[in-house]
Formats: sequence, structure tokens, C-alpha cells
Amino acid sequence: MPDVFGNIEHISLLGYLIRTVIVGAIGFFVGRLVSKRAVNQMTTYDFALIWILGAITVSPLLDGKISFTYMLIPLFTLFLWHTIFSLISLKSRKFSFFFNGKPAILIDNGKVVLKNLKRQFFSLDLLLSELRVNNIFDVSQVKYAILEPNGHISIMKVEKENPVTPADMKLTASSTDIPLVIINEGKVIHENLAKAGVDEQWLMNNLAVQGVVDFKDVFLSTINRNKKLFVLKNG
Repeated sequence: MPDVFGNIEHISLLGYLIRTVIVGAIGFFVGRLVSKRAVNQMTTYDFALIWILGAITVSPLLDGKISFTYMLIPLFTLFLWHTIFSLISLKSRKFSFFFNGKPAILIDNGKVVLKNLKRQFFSLDLLLSELRVNNIFDVSQVKYAILEPNGHISIMKVEKENPVTPADMKLTASSTDIPLVIINEGKVIHENLAKAGVDEQWLMNNLAVQGVVDFKDVFLSTINRNKKLFVLKNG
């Protein structure tokens, strides 16, 4: 068994391979332990944290003289630091604004707030581009555009530009549910069959109506609350 954990000046190919596997496992747990907020709603601090964690994690692969001990200590220190500051941010709004940043209003009642654009280093062309992505081609259609701490832009249109909803027309809208996947790449998901209130025989009978004789011929099949079956065949 080659030495892979200590300070190694000339690491063997097998030792390097083992280090790679270990680093991959550590990277997996790093991804699982970092809060979903840090991944999905990345603030400036979250971006810096993940970048540093990535650099520390792969350091034993870049230099054989770096032991896993020297890598794990700063890794867990940063995890502890991130957890503590996240908890403080939840308790203190002022600290959260300092740590994560404040939302900035870029458009106020159809008027671009130039001073906020400059403070956020946000160009007018980029703002107009973000509006076009949201199918807005006229600034006057926007009541508020707010740059969030995670870099996303929240947009509220002026009232006359909002689409009519069933509530506006005093109509009752039918409820919608997410269809259940009951066949995934030829494999029946019995748990979802039970949730839908049907059994395998019912499924087979309804598949036969659509010319399917074997579950393996189905790439994807879903069922909605009205027991309507959607079938996507292989090939």
C-alpha cells in the first residue's frame, strides 16, 4: 500500500490515483454539507467560500507534499466559520445586510435609478438585457426592478401590464398537481402507483390500449390526479 496521506515528495501513480479517489469523496461531502442556499442563491461571500473550498480540496492533488491533515484542518475551519456566520445572519438583520449585501432598486416606477446602477457596477446595457430576458422591452412597463444579494433581478411590472388572472375575473380555477412518474426507463415505480391509487394490472391494461406490451418499451410514463396516463415510448 503506497503512502498517500503524509508529505510525499515523489508520489507514485497508484498513490496519486488513491489520492484522487479520496479527494473526490471529500468533494462529494463538501457539496452535500454546504447549504443549498450557498449553491442556489449564491451571494458574494458564498461564491468566495466555495471557490476557496474547491482550491483547498484539490491541493493534495496539485502538490504531493501537502498532506491530507493540512487540507482537512482549514476545510473544517471554513465550514465552522460559514455555519457560525450563517446562524448570526439569521438572528441579526443588520449583520445579514453587512455580510450578504442589501437589495438595490435599479428601476423605480419606470425610471432607472442611475446612482444604484453605478454603486452596483451594473451597466444600463446589462439591465436592459435582463429585462429582455423577462420579455420586457420597455422600461416604462416596469414598476420595480431590484438587484438581489444573490445577483438575481426581481421585476414587478406596472399593474396594467400584468396578465389577467382567474381571480381578476372572479372565476374558480381548477387545482393543478405535479404528475407522478410511474415508469422511468422501463422500470415501474410501485410507490407512485400506490399514491395514484392504481395497481400494476391497471397500468398494463392502459398501456396495452396505447400499443405497449412490455414495461421495458416505455421510456417515461406519468399519471395525473384524474388518472390520465402519459406515455413516452423508447426509440
